[in-house]
Order: sequence, then structure tokens, then C-alpha cells
Amino acid sequence: MRLIKGRAAKNARGSKGVDKAALKRRRKAAPRWVRPALRGAAAVAAVAVLVGGPVWMWRSGVAGAIYDGANRSAVAVTAEMGLTVRAVLLEGRRHTPRADVLRAVSLERGDAIFGFDPAGMRARLVALPWVRDATVERRLPGTVNIRILEHRPLALWQRDRQLALIDDRGEVIDGADLGKFRDLPIVVGPDAARHAATLIALLGTEPALASKVSAAVRVGKRRWNIRLAGGIQVQLPETGAHAAWRRLARLEARHRLLARDIRNIDMRLPDRLIVRAGETGREAAPVRGKRT
Repeated sequence: MRLIKGRAAKNARGSKGVDKAALKRRRKAAPRWVRPALRGAAAVAAVAVLVGGPVWMWRSGVAGAIYDGANRSAVAVTAEMGLTVRAVLLEGRRHTPRADVLRAVSLERGDAIFGFDPAGMRARLVALPWVRDATVERRLPGTVNIRILEHRPLALWQRDRQLALIDDRGEVIDGADLGKFRDLPIVVGPDAARHAATLIALLGTEPALASKVSAAVRVGKRRWNIRLAGGIQVQLPETGAHAAWRRLARLEARHRLLARDIRNIDMRLPDRLIVRAGETGREAAPVRGKRT
């Protein structure tokens, strides 16, 4: 207790040397990393203010409301300047119902030409069952050009005893009126739709023979059986189907093979043709009359 009092009294008398030495002993120097750390923290805080402010404005909806308001004002100004919809030109529509296109476009004469979103309109058009792709363009001062690319009907696909219309890519066209496409060939089998375009192209190399085709059955996911009008079945090979089809066309042209009472023609072997006759096994008599 006395020792403490004595030091206090000496300090009170103003001994400068003793005071400085005591202060140096009591004060500890700050580590060298403190000042750079403080400067870094200040920089991070500044960036947080600059970035966090706009982020907060966007998340809170303030920035979005400001942008929407400015956009509406700009669109209104352009409409007052005469930039309004005067014509909507549509190209490529064949099967798509007109009412469906009008709903997807949703434009009227006099609407601001900058008041709609072309990307959004295109998305609505492509969502229609018949539309494969679409483009939407503004043509100032007042024209909107719309071009649609529709699915091309190729065949009727039978699976699980149900028929569906498919295009040249094997894609199903939903909602199609199948009665309008009853003249198209029928392809049967789980993977028949995927290979239908190749088959139709092969059959088309011999148009006279292709006109007699009523259906094609995919066998074992590797080859086709072709059903012709009159109930004749042609078994095409897995490889060399094109050559077999051409050979059958030549036989028909020379010998009228399909006019005979035949039920099955097996062409799976490249060096022979196996014919199975019908019940009578006789050539069908030609029908005379007017050509229509």
C-alpha cells in the first residue's frame, strides 16, 4: 500500500523521466497487420454499400417498378408519335387454326408497336400443336411480320391400338384431325415413328409401287413388312431393302406380279424371292371399265 502511494506522490510532483518510462512499459505496440486489415475492411464496406444498395432495390421491387414505369412512358410516347400497329402479316399457316394464331398474337390495330414482346409472342406460337418454329419481327413504322413453320404430316403411327399423326421427324402432332389424313400410310411398331421418314423416302423411289402401300409394320426394330392394297404382304430384308424394293417394282412392271392371287412375298434373301399363293393360286382377272 505504501509503495503505491509513494509512486503516486512522485508522479504528482511531475517527474517527466519517470512518467515516460512508465508509459512505454505499460503501452504495447499494435501489430503490423492491423492497419492494412482496417483499410481492407473499409474497402469491403464501401463495395457492400455500392452493390448491396442496388440489389436491395431490385429485390424489394423498387428498381423493377421504376423500370416498368419508365418503359410504359416510353411506349406511350412512341405511340403518340404514330408508331402503332397497322398491319400483321402471317406466312406459313396451313393447318394451324386461325383462331389459335390470333390468341397467340393478341394484337389489335392501333396498339403500340413497341408495346409487345416478340420473344413472348414467338413462345406462344411455338406452343401451338401444329407449329414447329416461328419468327416475329417489327417493321417500322407499323407492321408486324410473323412466319411460322408447321409440322409436315408424314404418316399415321399405330401403337397400343391407338393412331397418332406424326411428322417427318417422327414427332407426334397433338390434336390433329386424323380423318383429314386417312390417305397417309400407317406405320406400326414401338420405334416405327423414328424410322418412318427413311421408309417413306425408300418407298417413294418407286412411285407406282408406293401408291399401293397401305401400311408398314416394323419387325424386331430392324426391318419392315409392307402391306399392299389387296392384302399382299412384302417382307423386306434388314439390309438391302432399297434394292429389294426396286426389284419388286421391276417384277410388277414386267409380269404384273401383284395382280396374281398372292398373299406373301418374302424378299429377305438377296438371291431369291419366295412367293406364297392365296387360296385359289390363280391370276386375278383384270377389271374392264372407264378410267377415272
